Amino acid sequence: MPGECHVIQTTAFPIEAGEDASTNPGRYGRAFANYVADQFRARGEPVETVEPQDFGWCVLLGQKPAKKFICCGNRDDRTDEWMAFAVVETGLVGRFFAGVNVGAETERLSRLLGEVVQSAPGVTAYSTEQ
Repeated sequence: MPGECHVIQTTAFPIEAGEDASTNPGRYGRAFANYVADQFRARGEPVETVEPQDFGWCVLLGQKPAKKFICCGNRDDRTDEWMAFAVVETGLVGRFFAGVNVGAETERLSRLLGEVVQSAPGVTAYSTEQ
């Protein structure tokens, strides 16, 4: 289950020409996702990669013992409004044998994500959504 969605308004993350060829038409966020990845690294969180997805961009934090990632992208038809949320996934076996508290880890990553996005350059508005 994903954490709350953090939404910011800023023009600090430029769209790269042809960026949505890797996602879906009108889906951006590579610069935003790279910012999030850099900020997570600076706070001591491991980051494996930043990769395109249908919805925008994914910051993969790790896969063992649970898959942890941050989903990043733009609001429909906007290039100045950015959304991000944390996801922690584990299979049934992982929940019982790996000792991962999915809810607690999602909440921790979501709190960190909130700090990161609020500190982004040029933020003029911040909100959360469920």
